[in-house]
Amino acid sequence: MKTLNKLFLLGVLVLPIGLASCSGEIVTTPPPAAVVETMPTPPSPSYVWIPGHYVARGGVYTWRNGYYRPAPRYRKVWVPSRYVQTPRGYMYRKGHWRR
Repeated sequence: MKTLNKLFLLGVLVLPIGLASCSGEIVTTPPPAAVVETMPTPPSPSYVWIPGHYVARGGVYTWRNGYYRPAPRYRKVWVPSRYVQTPRGYMYRKGHWRR
């Protein structure tokens, strides 16, 4: 019984985090063209540029500027944020690291 309670609690805590990373507001209009950004000099060679992107809030697109972030240790590649077209509209997919 204790194991079942622990699994239930784990599911309640982990499920919203997983859903927040892949789902979002559905927008009926496509995002505007990306803003051309000039990358500043990195703080150190171990930093990676994360490009800017649009984020929809209340059906309105807002540009979020790019920034530098410390690179992960194990040769991972940054997959940028993007909007994916679905039958209901455009859905935001958050950027993430991939091997």
